[in-house]
Amino acid sequence: MKMNNLIIDISYHNGQVDLSKAKESISGVIAICSYGWSDKNIDKQWSNNASQANKLGIPLFAYHFCYARNESEAKKEANLALKACSNYNVSVIYYDLEYSDYQGSLSNEMYYKIAKSFCDEIEKAGYAVGIYANQDWFKTKLVNQGFSAWTLWIANYGSNNGYNNWDNKIQYNPFGNVLLHQFTSNAKKGVLKSIKGINSKFLDCSYDHGLIKTFYKQKETITNLQCGDSVRVKVGTTNFDSFNIFAFKCGVPVPFFFVFNNKYEVIQIKGDRVVIGVNGQVTGAISKNCIEKI
Repeated sequence: MKMNNLIIDISYHNGQVDLSKAKESISGVIAICSYGWSDKNIDKQWSNNASQANKLGIPLFAYHFCYARNESEAKKEANLALKACSNYNVSVIYYDLEYSDYQGSLSNEMYYKIAKSFCDEIEKAGYAVGIYANQDWFKTKLVNQGFSAWTLWIANYGSNNGYNNWDNKIQYNPFGNVLLHQFTSNAKKGVLKSIKGINSKFLDCSYDHGLIKTFYKQKETITNLQCGDSVRVKVGTTNFDSFNIFAFKCGVPVPFFFVFNNKYEVIQIKGDRVVIGVNGQVTGAISKNCIEKI
């Protein structure tokens, strides 16, 4: 991995990328995890992108594209983002605020309320959270002092020729909280013209002004886990099998959510998939990365 402060952001629009080849050209990855609030709206390449980054030790950050028109919808969006990120080592979850026809034009006050509703839920689950928007939005719409509570990712392309047109310096820093500057969508024509493993024509690239240093921590994978060990589930985690394991309430199957402070025992281990439970009764399956030994 190259420590050049270049972080790419990728989605299904970039196709199936090979980060084992791309890692020699970048310092980190931001991948879209989800958008809106329907369970179907997890990005089609999110699992592939996130699992590759974690496996290769590449700092991973996520973003959720906002369609919310009110606080209630923003909370549902946060829950979807948490579901998407639960089995991966994600250092920051960003809320992508930009215009969509579905959302329409909202008041500056509503933009802040939506952002706060989303960010409160993400932070409650134990994740760091940030806001993404272009420079114009930070100057005209996202102006509430409350935005100073979160780390910011700002987009300003300049001529969008594939290079950072400002010598890697931040031109506008709202609230002094910008740690990431997205400077081009044409990185393959400029700073990353030699990158391998990404076949899409366009590639967004940002310059890191302290994001990795501030938020990234390499999580240790449990290597000596055995059946019978006592474990605790990390905050924000959901089932390994995308809710294929259920609890029953009044005879109706409902998705089981782990209680994070509870003590569980390891019942079965198969690769990264660990079945845990209480008193020999299965509670659910979970990624090895999402538990810690007690």
